[in-house]
Amino acid sequence: MAGIQRCLRATKVDSRGRHTVVKVAEAAARAWLLVWLPGCAFVGAVLAEDRPSAAAYHTPVAVAVTADGRWVATANRDSCTVSLIDVALGSVVDEIVVGRRPISVAARSDNQLVAVASESGDLVLLGIAADRLTETGRVHLGFEPHGVAVSPDGGTAWVALAAGARVVAVDLVSGEISASIDTAPLPRFVALSPAGDCVAVASAGGGEIAIIETLGRTIHSRHPFKGLNLGQPAFTPDGQTLYFPFTYDGGGYTSPGDIRRGWVTGSRIGKLLLGPGGGTLQGLTLDVSGRAVGDVLGLAIVDNGGTLLVSAGGTHELLRLDTTQGLPWTQISGAEVMDRGLAADASRFRRLDLGGRPLGLAVAGASGTVFVANGLEDTVQEIRAAGPDVVRTISVAGGREPTEAEALARRGEAIFHDARRSLDQWYSCHSCHWEGGGNTVTFDTLNDGSVGSYKTVLPLWHLADTGPWTWHGWQEDLTAAVRKSMIDTMQAQPPADEDVAALEAYLADLPAPPSPFRDADGGLSAAATRGRDLFASSRAGCNECHGGRWFAGPGIHDVGLIRPSDRHPGFSPPLLVGLFRKTIFLHNGKAKSLRDVLAGPHSPEAVSGLAPLSETELEDLVAYLRSL
Repeated sequence: MAGIQRCLRATKVDSRGRHTVVKVAEAAARAWLLVWLPGCAFVGAVLAEDRPSAAAYHTPVAVAVTADGRWVATANRDSCTVSLIDVALGSVVDEIVVGRRPISVAARSDNQLVAVASESGDLVLLGIAADRLTETGRVHLGFEPHGVAVSPDGGTAWVALAAGARVVAVDLVSGEISASIDTAPLPRFVALSPAGDCVAVASAGGGEIAIIETLGRTIHSRHPFKGLNLGQPAFTPDGQTLYFPFTYDGGGYTSPGDIRRGWVTGSRIGKLLLGPGGGTLQGLTLDVSGRAVGDVLGLAIVDNGGTLLVSAGGTHELLRLDTTQGLPWTQISGAEVMDRGLAADASRFRRLDLGGRPLGLAVAGASGTVFVANGLEDTVQEIRAAGPDVVRTISVAGGREPTEAEALARRGEAIFHDARRSLDQWYSCHSCHWEGGGNTVTFDTLNDGSVGSYKTVLPLWHLADTGPWTWHGWQEDLTAAVRKSMIDTMQAQPPADEDVAALEAYLADLPAPPSPFRDADGGLSAAATRGRDLFASSRAGCNECHGGRWFAGPGIHDVGLIRPSDRHPGFSPPLLVGLFRKTIFLHNGKAKSLRDVLAGPHSPEAVSGLAPLSETELEDLVAYLRSL
């Protein structure tokens, strides 16, 4: 039990609800201990010489390098651990459990670490001593913390709370939140300027870069644009320019012509000038005609700002751009395909195939060395930026061999994230279904047989248990539905039966995220409890359509939203689990909040002719829906 408490119960909340760090001492004898964390494989808090874990896959998604360049750390999503790599040895020397789905890790100026366990809601402080990782403190933040950046003095961590639509500053000495700043929905990544005077926040909900002044703890400027799936921003060494990768929403149909023109989606780098007279956003498309780029996420700046490196997990590559020779920047929603001169100039633009799914990047000081977390390879790849080329590959895998079922689902995961499965490799399944969920815009996939029927993206969690499928519920055979999407939506060659089976296996094992709007013990708040009763009552009548374990009842329903042009009558109620992550609602995305849904198209007045909900009832029902 001591080991479990050391890994999971290092947070204290005082009588006023403040979060504080509890210092924890390493047990005198670090005995082998297996811990079960829901949503994770069995993982171990283990001796350095006994670093195995019973996780079949680790899946590193983020990486950090300490200031002295001696250590590299990875946040491992599936094993729920952080691994410590000795750079000189080129191997993992220790590993520690941090919580559900670690999503980011950052180094402090004193060569210590902070990590974020997203679905546990924790910021975890880690010390490095004698080739060991130890947990030195933990702050429970809730609201799905995602990206983290540490101030130059190592005393403050800035953390994006994706489900809370805000960024918080955490004092790493006291363990208390010293500031909380509201942002656009779904802030996922943050970056600190070299001087520590401002924080850049990349919010995926609608697309926005916000600049926060760290001294005043206020937003200095907001920069909205037409983008989704925003990746990691980074400042140039002089702090005068911010770069960030993102996916462009072109708004076109998924027809071959629109895809090839870049009118559906596209991969780009954004550029924000912050000096005198700055504030204008610019863009650079990364998609080469006939050979596009998929799912950009990580970005690193080396050579004093002269070189940009971008990871593209969908096309399994690392992109290198030389800024010193001039790049054809346009307005951020400009050219859909790359300038031909740039595409043909290897001195300015190169592509390095890394395999797997390269994600987070970290720079080792001024050395020009970059480390890449490759999730599907279970490795960290050391890259020489000047090439770019791979210097060496370091495995973070450990533990047992996967079962046949796990190996099949892993193959399906690779297919799900593979943009090369689409026409000219413009996008993957993940491009629309971020981490298996939905997205923040509407798409026309032509799936329902009509053109111009833009719909919100349905999450794929618990897919096998929530049929029939699609908004209109016309697909009753899941295998046929998966195959149709791989052909028609991706505009690709018909997949092999084995590929369809693998993708189904991955989706069958894709759980919805736990709601961060529940109490620490998983219970409901008083408002959510009242909302639950209202949900089930004849007054609201929600569970007449949204029933069962996942609140996705069978049957086709007409709630007054059918258009004359719809090819199919009625709608299949989508699952409500994980609703807290959505930013647009209903099939057409016209509702921008749950309150808009419940006070408008899905009000008792509109659905059943009863009196509309009171303000208190609306608040209670929203509280319950966000807890699902």
